[in-house]
Amino acid sequence: MVYGGAFQLYSESSTEAMSVAGAVVGRRGMISNAWYNPAATGSIDKISVMGGVSALKLSIDYSSDGGDDSLQNRIRPTGFFYAIVPMTPDLNFNLSINAPYGMITEWENDWIENEMCTYTNLRAIYTTPSLTWQVTEELSLAAGVNLVYATARLARNINLSALGLGMNKIYMAADAYGIGGNLSVHYQLNPEWGFGVHYQSRVKLDFEGEAKYRREVNGPFVYLIEDDASTTITLPASLGLGVANNSFNNLTLSFDAVWTEWSTYADNNIKFDKRPGPGTPGTIEKKKDWCDVWSFRLGAEYALTENWVLRCGYMYDIAPDNDRYRTPEMPDSDRNLFTIGAGYSNEKWGVDVGYGYLIFKDSKAGSAAGSVNHRTSGEYEADLHVLSVAFKMFL
Repeated sequence: MVYGGAFQLYSESSTEAMSVAGAVVGRRGMISNAWYNPAATGSIDKISVMGGVSALKLSIDYSSDGGDDSLQNRIRPTGFFYAIVPMTPDLNFNLSINAPYGMITEWENDWIENEMCTYTNLRAIYTTPSLTWQVTEELSLAAGVNLVYATARLARNINLSALGLGMNKIYMAADAYGIGGNLSVHYQLNPEWGFGVHYQSRVKLDFEGEAKYRREVNGPFVYLIEDDASTTITLPASLGLGVANNSFNNLTLSFDAVWTEWSTYADNNIKFDKRPGPGTPGTIEKKKDWCDVWSFRLGAEYALTENWVLRCGYMYDIAPDNDRYRTPEMPDSDRNLFTIGAGYSNEKWGVDVGYGYLIFKDSKAGSAAGSVNHRTSGEYEADLHVLSVAFKMFL
């Protein structure tokens, strides 16, 4: 389950935002800007809440000289909740709860590269309270704190025949807590032009958990070792720049450029109190060497009637990974996203629906990662379908 840049779920964290490909930082009056740009909520003058879910279906096909395999492309859900509460005419309280980072990739237990990975599940849930100050009629500022809870689940096979232990399987389950912050600005130059800037800080996650290893003994598996393991992941900082225009009758156009500091993901090393095989303390290293990247987003919303809007969008997203260390737990590449959606609202409630289709550029397996077969002939082909629905209430 991905993507909005590596394992970032950017557009998928809101139905209305996804329908315009995430081009919302420069817009005001959207409930989901409690997350995307809290400063843009200053124009909302009554209690507004939104809750919804996005269902994602990721397909990955792997081909190599050694054979072909496909990801178990099950449907995976992710949810979100946003609320805006005016406290005074110039001050709003915002609350955002979502999972803007996450992935699930699940391969068959006996697939051709099962010693690299069979299952990966990472999810970071953000609870983000913030305050918006309407400084003037045109300018608003906001600041907030990101409280993060994350889970990681990993599995892969390990061949320890050289140690007389045969084929082993390793599981790891770990959790982490982190804290960060965000700052944002929105400036409404005139009724037609709006501009926004939104910054999210890094969040360091020190995962502490348990690793289990099992080995094959006359067919069935038995547990061999169960002990502590740990790893650290630093979620990236990001900077969103947005502009919105409604010069055309009933039509709002928006453009966003989003920078993400993926160079924080330099490696994915796991430390063990007892490594598989020798049973001594040590580290399994996995280099990533990702780079900072940009995504570019275009959105359009047309007010069909007083109550109905139609939406569409396009995004081009540059991948942070590379042809040297690309691996099957998350084989990323440059991508194009196409979205459509619609929304209905009245004075009391509303509903949004949206669909997105994400196409990944075909990519080669990492030339310095995995088996000889993977390094020399492996290739990945992927796409993603997203269906999202959300409900709103105005109090």
